[in-house]
Amino acid sequence: MYKKLAQVLILMLGASAQLTAATPAATSSTAQANVQVMPAIAMDSLQRARTYRIYLPSGYEESDRRYPVLYMHDGQNLFDDATSYVGEWGVDESLNQLAQTCGLEVIVVGIDHGDKLRMTELNPYDNERFGSGEGNAYVDFLVKELKPRIDREYRTLADRDHTAIMGSSMGGLISNHAINRYPDIFGMAGFFLPPTGLRQAY
Repeated sequence: MYKKLAQVLILMLGASAQLTAATPAATSSTAQANVQVMPAIAMDSLQRARTYRIYLPSGYEESDRRYPVLYMHDGQNLFDDATSYVGEWGVDESLNQLAQTCGLEVIVVGIDHGDKLRMTELNPYDNERFGSGEGNAYVDFLVKELKPRIDREYRTLADRDHTAIMGSSMGGLISNHAINRYPDIFGMAGFFLPPTGLRQAY
């Protein structure tokens, strides 16, 4: 199962690499039927609320299996052209195909970004241009608030070997930070083009 989750990370990074140019937002949703947009929940560590999106394997309702979980940032960009400003990653389409062809099945939790707050929420470092980094509080939200909720409400494999985190750009930066801050929670991380130059020391 650990190898399968690692394969998913590699394939999703490949999908991200293809999105090199912005595309117009779609006027209707392109999200697959097994993606759910969840009501906003409180982020106690940041004193605000946030929507998240859940991808469940297509056979989830008909089985009693438990699944590994991949946490991803910028949820608006993962599944739906209608909510992405750069064109969706196609995470749902890719995983549905991988489930059919390779038996790779995973739950994906996509946390929406905070729009104007994205540059501080996903940054663990203070920055002269963007202000005080809120990355520690954001990662604490993932680990102490969101993950326990997901593990309660869904059939997950909750141990570190079956829990991964992944993102692109600022999402890559915070994924790297998350696995270093909580190596007992996240067993692997994927990051594509993390903007390391944002660190104040640089």
